[in-house]
Amino acid sequence: MLLMIQGLQLPHPKKMKKTARGFTLIELLVVIAIMALVSVVTISNYSSFGQDQKLKSGVLDIQSLLRQAQTNAIANAKCSGSYTAFWQVDFAGDGKSLTLKCTLPSSSATTLKTLQLDQNIEMQSTTSGTGTGCATGLTFPFTVNFSLLKGNISFEPISVGQNCTSLTITLKNTKTNNTKTITIEQGGRVYEPVPTPSP
Repeated sequence: MLLMIQGLQLPHPKKMKKTARGFTLIELLVVIAIMALVSVVTISNYSSFGQDQKLKSGVLDIQSLLRQAQTNAIANAKCSGSYTAFWQVDFAGDGKSLTLKCTLPSSSATTLKTLQLDQNIEMQSTTSGTGTGCATGLTFPFTVNFSLLKGNISFEPISVGQNCTSLTITLKNTKTNNTKTITIEQGGRVYEPVPTPSP
């Protein structure tokens, strides 16, 4: 049976083949829910990744400043127009900043560069290595000194750090509670220890 509409012949609706099929509302809602869940997971992982990068950047910045002081001491770099300067890095009492300084004999220290850590990154604690008379840790503020031409390291205040062979500084991201450490050895090595895998 055919229907006639203004000269067109159309098949009866009951006899039309069902060839065109769309998505149901439930199918669309399921797909939208899955997409929303994937985006939430992706955004939270991206945020965590960004915070981890800030912590890693803080470690690299501190290592760089320490190595710059050490290189300047070994190379006998000029300080305020003169040679024979002592190079040092001062760790501030707030655990958020460091300062690269040089000091000429019988002169006051000259500040050359200040490093301010990201607002969520702080130097949380220190632990000292072995050595007679070495305290369990230095408290902030403290200073790392580099010897002229050799680049060997000593720690101040002398009463706490004179005989220490190494110092480990722990940095913490206050937003994620992740931590990283930097070890400074008396012989001049500055590095981030490789974490040991847990069994």
